[in-house]
Amino acid sequence: MKKYCLMMFLSLCCLLNMAYAFAAVPIVYSRCERATGTYDLTGTVTVNGVKQEMTRTLRGLDVYDVLPDVTNFFSGFSAPCDLVLRQADGNERIIYHCSTESSQQNACAALDPQVSFDGKEIAFSVFRGTLENVKANFHSQVLHPDAAPENLGWHTLPSKRLNANGAHLHIHDVESGETRSMPFQQGIFDSGPTYIDHDRLAFTSTRDQNLSTMVFRTNSNRPGTRIYAINTDWTNLELSSHHSLSQEQHPIMLMDGRVAYSSWQIFGGLPFRHSNGTPGRFTTIDNLFHIYIQAPDGAGNFPLFGQHSGDHSPSYYGEDHNAAHFMAQLSNGQVCFSDYYRGNNNGAGAIICVTPEPEGIEGKDPHKVAHPADMYVPNHVINVAPWAQNSDKIAAPMEPPVLHAPGYADPMLFTGKLSHPGALPDNQLMLTWFKGMCSIVMNDDIFKKMGLPSPPLVHGAGSGTGMNLLTHLNKDIPGCDGGIYLATKIPSRHPSDLQLIVDSPQWHEIMARAVVPYSAIYGMDRPAIIPRADKRVDRPELPAGTPFGLLGAASITDRETRPRGGVPVFESFHAFNLQGTDTIDYDDDELCGVRMIATYPNRGPNIHEQIANITGERVAILGEVPVLHYAADGKRIMDPSGYPDTSFLLSFPANTPYIMQGIDCEGRTLNTDQSWQHLRPGEEKTCGGCHVHSRPTRIKFPQSHAASANYSIPELGRGQVPLLAGKTGNHVNTRMAPGYGMQIEFKRDIKPIFDRRCISCHGGKQPAAGLALDRTEGANTAPNTTWWCLVMDNTQTCTPPEYRVSGINGHALNRPYLSRYIKAFNSRGSLLYWKAANQRTDNRTDDQYPNDIDFGNAHLTDITPEELGILSRWIDLGVPGGAQELKDTQKPVLNLVAMVGNNRITGFRIGTADAGSGIDPDSLVMCIYRPQRQCQNIPRRADAHGIVTLALKDGITDLRTEIEAHVKDKAGNMTSVRWTAEWLLTHSKPDDSIAPP
Repeated sequence: MKKYCLMMFLSLCCLLNMAYAFAAVPIVYSRCERATGTYDLTGTVTVNGVKQEMTRTLRGLDVYDVLPDVTNFFSGFSAPCDLVLRQADGNERIIYHCSTESSQQNACAALDPQVSFDGKEIAFSVFRGTLENVKANFHSQVLHPDAAPENLGWHTLPSKRLNANGAHLHIHDVESGETRSMPFQQGIFDSGPTYIDHDRLAFTSTRDQNLSTMVFRTNSNRPGTRIYAINTDWTNLELSSHHSLSQEQHPIMLMDGRVAYSSWQIFGGLPFRHSNGTPGRFTTIDNLFHIYIQAPDGAGNFPLFGQHSGDHSPSYYGEDHNAAHFMAQLSNGQVCFSDYYRGNNNGAGAIICVTPEPEGIEGKDPHKVAHPADMYVPNHVINVAPWAQNSDKIAAPMEPPVLHAPGYADPMLFTGKLSHPGALPDNQLMLTWFKGMCSIVMNDDIFKKMGLPSPPLVHGAGSGTGMNLLTHLNKDIPGCDGGIYLATKIPSRHPSDLQLIVDSPQWHEIMARAVVPYSAIYGMDRPAIIPRADKRVDRPELPAGTPFGLLGAASITDRETRPRGGVPVFESFHAFNLQGTDTIDYDDDELCGVRMIATYPNRGPNIHEQIANITGERVAILGEVPVLHYAADGKRIMDPSGYPDTSFLLSFPANTPYIMQGIDCEGRTLNTDQSWQHLRPGEEKTCGGCHVHSRPTRIKFPQSHAASANYSIPELGRGQVPLLAGKTGNHVNTRMAPGYGMQIEFKRDIKPIFDRRCISCHGGKQPAAGLALDRTEGANTAPNTTWWCLVMDNTQTCTPPEYRVSGINGHALNRPYLSRYIKAFNSRGSLLYWKAANQRTDNRTDDQYPNDIDFGNAHLTDITPEELGILSRWIDLGVPGGAQELKDTQKPVLNLVAMVGNNRITGFRIGTADAGSGIDPDSLVMCIYRPQRQCQNIPRRADAHGIVTLALKDGITDLRTEIEAHVKDKAGNMTSVRWTAEWLLTHSKPDDSIAPP
């Protein structure tokens, strides 16, 4: 006993000395109430045939604690949570009280602290709502190990979680102690602020009211978040991540001036890189959060980590990539983040530190790495603590030496998990160490390690398993308890390497940040400054106020689109879902053009009743443009590297989410981008190749034909949609379709083709080959309709037995196949298209492989080339068939800039465009709010796709004046902007500084 007490005393003294040694650096952190104590579970069980009421005192209420993560981002986490400033002398001051001021009906959680560049302010979020007691379902064997198995039902525990109904931003002045806040709007979540300038924040918000992508075979959406920016006086609000169609979370400013953030990438085929054991199904969707970067104004978004890597197995740094979240940058430039399995693990797992690659590079060559898990992984990655695994299970048993933690009598039995990295001076890293099991997914490894028999009900999740396991251990240790520590060694070999900063058993301490000037950590006063996109470009095609941007590439044949291992013979979880998206085996000579596709956000209730497609959003073709360039003598133009030039430069509406496809001369897809992008007004975004993210490209864009004066820039979004229509000699034919974007939908566009060309054979009671193309009445999504049989029938129930093909799961087909007839996003690989075209079009033969789908006998049709083009594009765009596929949900572009003369605003240039239904010119409203005056409305019609000027009779000199404008498209979608005169004067381009004539 004396030896034990001495060990405890020495351990505590050591921890106290460590904390004192750290006291030179003040920190701010959030602390959330942790469930402590025990719970008396009472119920009636049957033991040896005898029913009896029993009570058992259970440990481990904190097993049910939930902390913010990608799944519990808005609500449902343990609360209340205070924001605490820990001074340099170790004393603490609560910056924002929630624990003492919350009630069951009016509670809060103060989270997400970030420190200003001068170290004088702390920005943070406050989530508001009601507290709800945790309810848990218990199994009879939690009460008695020999009880007959049965469910004891739900029990109300003392633990509480916040049912949030909104969040708003706050700023705390460290010296004065005063806190100011953005007005709270119920239903709006403004959170995760970060300083991007001395007086400006970036943050994530739901205020755009979009919903997340509708993953194929799901029927639910979550609120979408996009990155906004706002001044610290709550003026000049701006949406910057227009590309985001699901969620972006917790941005941070990097030293190079870019903003890093966690992005939920679930478009199209990305969720289908694994099936989770069910043919045709998707992987764990919430794990698809990767790290992206962009300029503060939203220009140039690009993947930093995880977008094209991850293979359900460890990468070379020792961990499997799951959800990447919660970031910090160290003094040496490394970006550290948590990587964890969503939902079940309190946002805790491993901490990974990455050295960012050069601009335009993502990581390792997918064709040269030894294991698929290393594809596009950055070349320099450090696993901060290999003992902190990030899989979906409890932490590993603790290895020697014995380790005690403050407030617990017994030594820790589990290594725990890590999260919430924070940067400190001198390249030091602080983090939250979650001591205990820290998962709801149990196993009996600890009993095996201790040489004890495993009791019943210590495997799996739910039913009281976690509390049962801890109670059987009968030790004074936590189920999960987060505290803030310093990493003394990287990589850490044991939890004893961690030094205590602050850790109380009453709280989970998370999200720590050093309250010091930026220079104390990074050696410079603030991050590098990246000018706004329109200020970096000086071209006549992008005049001040333009609603358009320019996108280009030096080559579409310098590419890394081929899947690792090649295009699969038949089924593959990786083809089109992970690294490469080539649809068929093809030569570069077949790459003829690029297709620009606008992706419209999901809005409104019951999205699953509106759309039914495999992209997850409504999509529209903005245009298709050829990339085959010929000189006057008829020979191909060659680029400086000696390859045929396939460069392009396009103009199309800014602030519009888009993806690109490489297409052949008939407009059929050969490869597809699956990461949302956008252009900001006036932005020119170019690259050297197509998805070349592991190496320098053969040439740079300025060396290409598209960058020369001889190139004519195609203009999309001007009322006509160009479409490729074959090749005659050296000329790629195009045809024009009216509109600002071309959508294709089953009943309007595909059914008439079937009716005209197909149902005479594929109709009636005995359709040819069992394929009925005339079952098109009612909802397309109803079982056994034509659309359902073509798109949803991966089990081949619509196909007669003699025509069924066998896959790796018998007759149940996996991706990329949707059914026997359609391959996802791949008309040239789809039997339906082959039969319409009367030829196999994937550059293979029926005899080439024994285990794929064959074309079979000749199939004569009188379908026209234009009808074939509609059919191929329908397949390549994701087979839309929902009731409201044609609805326009994309907001119009509105770019408002000032004209300046004699240091005053003399007028405005107003650029408008729309990628959906087109601008309503009469909807433009311009309103000037001079201080203490009502709106001065200045009537002006908008341009359908261009710029109008508005001269002011009296100029604006008062910097406090606010100017608001809004415009609608013909579908009623509205975009509003509101700027102060100071903002407009500051952000005017030099060539704007001319008074209007």
